[in-house]
Amino acid sequence: MTEQTSLRRATAADLPRIMEIERLPGYEMVVGRSSAEFHARALNDPDYAYLVSTDETGAIGGFAILRDLGNIMGNTCLKRIAVADPGKGAGRRLLTDVIAWVFTETPTHRFWLDHIITNDRARRAYEACGLRREGVMHEAYALPDGQRVDLALMSLLRPEWAAKSG
Repeated sequence: MTEQTSLRRATAADLPRIMEIERLPGYEMVVGRSSAEFHARALNDPDYAYLVSTDETGAIGGFAILRDLGNIMGNTCLKRIAVADPGKGAGRRLLTDVIAWVFTETPTHRFWLDHIITNDRARRAYEACGLRREGVMHEAYALPDGQRVDLALMSLLRPEWAAKSG
């Protein structure tokens, strides 16, 4: 049986849980993390949207951060997505809900993201949600240890999403 979740806009009260999830062991190498100051500022920035996935009790199991909501060309970026219990389909469900939110609640034409090129779990989830690889940004991301890694660029267009979700 699939756990029922719902998606809602995050509030300042949700930031400690968001930061707890993005700081889970191993996430520093694949998810990234931000300071409390950054999160507080971005949460109130109209160019950002913080979304949380909650279960039937209201507990937050994952989050997504979108940026560039006001991009004049209609390109919205998924800055970060993470779930508390990876490997069980929750991330894919969250991403599906986030994509639907983007295309139903904003005028976005192109939803895009990048990911560390060796993160196959993320790539498979993104592809399952309809995103396709556009290219590689060489050594575009610095890991906490200073090592530089390539990022894969992926996107989904509104017409592609509409045809798939039709």
